[in-house]
Amino acid sequence: MKRKLAACFILSDDKEIKGYYTLSRSSIPRTQLPESIINKLPLSYRDLPVTLLGRLAADIRFNRQGIGKLLLIDALKRSYETSVTNITSKAIVVDPIDNAAIDFYSKYGFVCLPGNGRMFITMSTVAQLF
Repeated sequence: MKRKLAACFILSDDKEIKGYYTLSRSSIPRTQLPESIINKLPLSYRDLPVTLLGRLAADIRFNRQGIGKLLLIDALKRSYETSVTNITSKAIVVDPIDNAAIDFYSKYGFVCLPGNGRMFITMSTVAQLF
């Protein structure tokens, strides 16, 4: 946050932090996108503007309490609202750290980008949630 690379959002009560996530602007090169998205982009767009969900973590003391789900829903909603009202973003991207993270994001509609380990969900998909 000090370097202005990401905004951090925290879930806490009066006593402790239960989890957090970070958001920042990013882009994905056209060549890394699925054909279904490439075909919808004007040729002048070499990169797709996206929101990067860079970190999402829940304190281990709160395992199995739905903290991760709450954080993800808040991140999706905040990203969508920002893309509608302020700075356009076509998708939300994550870099899952392991298979458990891949399974977690897959449950909420994220799909793998070909060849780089990243996952994404389009804003049009997120819009259907809200």
